[in-house]
Amino acid sequence: MTAPILKLGQPVDLAHLGDTPGDRREMVLVKTSNVEVMYLAIPAGGNIPTYSPYGEVLLHCLDGRVYLSANRLSGALRKGQLVRLEMNEPFSIHAVEHARLLVTIVAPKVGPNVELIG
Repeated sequence: MTAPILKLGQPVDLAHLGDTPGDRREMVLVKTSNVEVMYLAIPAGGNIPTYSPYGEVLLHCLDGRVYLSANRLSGALRKGQLVRLEMNEPFSIHAVEHARLLVTIVAPKVGPNVELIG
């Protein structure tokens, strides 16, 4: 993956990141100690092998359709849909058709000032 491309205060047009159907593209948009946001373009039939994140994951399907497989849920994710996974839940993705996704990983808070809610 490349270095993060999103700078503070500078918008990035996700519709024009240059991918074309049939190409696989992975791009880190933001990476801090607390959050990582990745852009994925996956061609139809392509796969993202099982990934074990450190933190909570939000998957937002921008275009296309994928099949998401995780410990607690499996199923289709279509354009415009967003799903939240459990903390540290491994997942894999199969593109049913060319798809573009945003993957956001939020690291768990640690340290003496952590406030537990729930």
